[in-house]
Amino acid sequence: MRRVGTVLVLMAILLVPTSAFSQSSRIILLDTFGDYKKGENVFVFGQIAQVSPDLYIVTQIVNPNGDLCQIQQLKPLSDGNFITDPIPLTGKICGLAGKYEVKVFYGDYTSSSSFNLQNEKLQEKSSKDYLSSAISLIESKISSAKKSQTISGEFETRFSDIKNTSDVSKLRDLYSDLFLAYPDESDILNLDAKTRPAIETALATTKSLVSASKLDSEAANKIDKQTAGVAFYASIGDTKSAVKELSDIYVSLVNADPQKSIPQKQLNYEELNQLLLNLMTKSNSIMSRPVKEEIGFIFARGTGPVYSDDLTDLVNLLTEARLLDTTLKKEDNLSRLIRTEWGSLRESLLAKETLAKFLDTKPKIDKLYDAALLLRNLDKVDKFVSSDDTQNSALAKLIKPKLDSLMGQLASASTPSDIVDLQQDIIDMKNVIEISSRISSTISFAKNNNVNPKIVDSFQELLDKVKDAQTVDDILKIVSDYDNSIKDLREKRSPLSTLKFEYEKLKSKAELQSDYESLNTINNALKIINTAIEIEKGNPTINKIDKIEVLLNYYSTQSSVIGAKLDSYTKDAYKIRASEILQRAKSLENLVSLGERHNKFLPGYTDFTSNLKTRLDKARNLVVQKDLDAADTQIRDLFAEWQQVSGKYTEDPYGSESGYSLDEIKRIEYRKKINELTDFVTTFYNPNFDSEKFIGMTDDLSQKLDVGNFEDAEKQLKEIRSFVSDQIESGDKKILFDISYNPISQTWVMNGAVDKDLFDKRENLYVTIYDMKGNQHSTLKFSDTKDGDFYTQWFAPTDPGLYVVKLQWRNAISSQIADVAEKPTTTAKTPPPTKEYTQNIDLARQYENLQNFIKAFGGSGYSNNKAKFDPVISGIKDSLHDKDSSSAKSKIKELQSLIERYMPTRSKTGVLDAYMNNGNLYLSGALSKTVDFPEDVYVDIFDESGQKIDEIYLKDNSAGHFNQVIPKSYGPGVYVAQLEYHDLIVSDFFRIE
Repeated sequence: MRRVGTVLVLMAILLVPTSAFSQSSRIILLDTFGDYKKGENVFVFGQIAQVSPDLYIVTQIVNPNGDLCQIQQLKPLSDGNFITDPIPLTGKICGLAGKYEVKVFYGDYTSSSSFNLQNEKLQEKSSKDYLSSAISLIESKISSAKKSQTISGEFETRFSDIKNTSDVSKLRDLYSDLFLAYPDESDILNLDAKTRPAIETALATTKSLVSASKLDSEAANKIDKQTAGVAFYASIGDTKSAVKELSDIYVSLVNADPQKSIPQKQLNYEELNQLLLNLMTKSNSIMSRPVKEEIGFIFARGTGPVYSDDLTDLVNLLTEARLLDTTLKKEDNLSRLIRTEWGSLRESLLAKETLAKFLDTKPKIDKLYDAALLLRNLDKVDKFVSSDDTQNSALAKLIKPKLDSLMGQLASASTPSDIVDLQQDIIDMKNVIEISSRISSTISFAKNNNVNPKIVDSFQELLDKVKDAQTVDDILKIVSDYDNSIKDLREKRSPLSTLKFEYEKLKSKAELQSDYESLNTINNALKIINTAIEIEKGNPTINKIDKIEVLLNYYSTQSSVIGAKLDSYTKDAYKIRASEILQRAKSLENLVSLGERHNKFLPGYTDFTSNLKTRLDKARNLVVQKDLDAADTQIRDLFAEWQQVSGKYTEDPYGSESGYSLDEIKRIEYRKKINELTDFVTTFYNPNFDSEKFIGMTDDLSQKLDVGNFEDAEKQLKEIRSFVSDQIESGDKKILFDISYNPISQTWVMNGAVDKDLFDKRENLYVTIYDMKGNQHSTLKFSDTKDGDFYTQWFAPTDPGLYVVKLQWRNAISSQIADVAEKPTTTAKTPPPTKEYTQNIDLARQYENLQNFIKAFGGSGYSNNKAKFDPVISGIKDSLHDKDSSSAKSKIKELQSLIERYMPTRSKTGVLDAYMNNGNLYLSGALSKTVDFPEDVYVDIFDESGQKIDEIYLKDNSAGHFNQVIPKSYGPGVYVAQLEYHDLIVSDFFRIE
């Protein structure tokens, strides 16, 4: 059969109608899904446009109810093709009739498709049907082979012997041999369109790997026979077996041509510039002045990205040169050989006048570097053999003859290449002396971490073999066996991303059941998995890889044990955990009662304890509802709140007129910050400062604090700090400068320039730093360059706050504000994002929007009915302050009703009616006109915050009447529809629940 190449594979895919493909720019799916019956198997075949070695393909099948039916993770072939395992469309989740979504993820890219599962069951073929189809297939194959050429009698004899067999695998093996011995295009073209492209891809990929010498002929023949077996299953209608086998073939092909990870990330523009700067200023460098000047030109022109590869090579060359400068201290012949070569090469580098010529020497330096590293390893082996350590004496005696032979070969070395030629021999010697410590270290580590005893025993057996080894080759065989055992551990475990996903699912279940023993194991596993993910990105030592793989294997097997334990959650276990939670609740209640006895007359104390008891009862009800995780979390939060608030009462019993609570403590802290900012503005006030805006912003912040909206209050505080910084700063046209604070190094950095008349000398500049109270914190004196540029950094204030930095040059003074951000505080924690907390924040925002709405559109409607509005507004504020979300919600609805009733603007010369119904906006009305022809009418729509969100164009008739229905999708809230016609303004309000 003519082998189908990659081009034909792509042509076969292209032959499928355009509508059969669902694709994004990077993921192409062969979308032959269509309709399926219950009991059928579905699979996903496709191609990734650009393969990344670090990424996995994730496929998801989502049922009509939005539940996850199946998720798979796999690696694509090197050309991007991939296929999933077959997914049976049966059961409660994957057997629901309706539309299923197919989603494929690869890094940041996604692609999707869909298929329909009919409410009809598949009539499955019996084994007798498959056997009958297989016999017919082989008969047809033998017949077609006879027509084109002479067929070996062996095949007919084999067919006669197994024709009456009940074992379909024997028929498969015979067909596979016929398929490969007598290739025919029709064998592929007659296959079902769903499986044909994937089979063609497998055959073409195998052939290309053999051509590229990545796969030997024996392994290729084995894979080709498997692929022929897939064609057999596909031809007799057994799609499930075909796809399952095909998925295994793809895994074999991926393993035969693994994608290599990129050794280092590409530097961005800023990193390249920093690298150039470091290279330019490098002292005692082997780069000549002309080379440094060329690097300087690259920096000055900003063309670093063009030279990215050259700069990477340059850094590697300089790193290797540093090792060659510092490590070749021994006086033996081999070290002298490399040192002499390096000395000569080093002198020539100093004479190079261009970067290109400088880099031309890199291959020679690479060779010297490799030779120097090999000598370092050889030195380790020599020290091991020469040591007096009795523990190593047997192994030292064993490897000494091999070392002597190796040293004899090296004695005649005349160039570094002669040393590198013996690289494998030197590495083998190093591995021999290290294997005992590697295995011993892994065994000790495995025992300390309670790893499967079978793994420990297998490693102990290898260690015993090392002790009993008679030759170096025996030990090298053990090294290979040990490396293979570590490799087997890696291959048997799940991929890291899958393992992490499984443990995160277990964590949520353990948290729900308050199983702290399992939770501790799960957290340890996640810590190891995250460590392994980080290790994959770096260049870890062999010992670290050994230990991490042992642990990963252990946790890979433990996931099923933990899952079984959590699934077997019993009534008795529930009672134990529930009792522990309820006992802690009772202990807290006793503490609260004891506190009431001593502190009941303190302001707000009984309100605080009453609220705490109410929430304790809610936590107990969660236990009754069997939501132990939520109950446990709530009890812990209540304990923390009790300690914090009762501690505040002890510290300053009468510090708050209304008493203390978590929210009140937070308000006190914010008010303190507002006062500090106000004092700061007073101290450094200048005529251009916008006092009115500052007061408005602080009032807005205070209002957010009053209703408990701390989330937006924090954002508002940052805006105020930024506003104050901008307003307080003062400049001088002769000074340009910028200052920033680096919290990591805790240093301040200043750079800028002064406007000089003559560029003839350096001049002094003076910096004075003031804190928020106006006290002088520190001073600094430094000088600029002759050109007037300056740059300096120093250790300055690190306490949170705003600092005024005044810079003086001659008689010119300019100032800027440095903002050292607030450090995280634990004195008053923001409530966790529970349902109640987020609901309270949403209600507070809605209340603030309604207030802005009334300011914008209230007019006479609000002022004439103030007595009706104000009590409701005050009630909302009190309810939010007390976190009574039920009352706040009710009063907000009441306020919305008042707005709808009293705030529309009416007129005798115009009327507007607006309302929403079933996703449609109904607008109608009339205008008193002086003209008898239709005119354009515009209606503006504003939301609760007073923002204009829509403009609707209408046309009235000659009498001034208009009526229109427009599909609109506004969110819940109160809206105003406002019509302007010449000097006339009319409005109507409508509400969406």
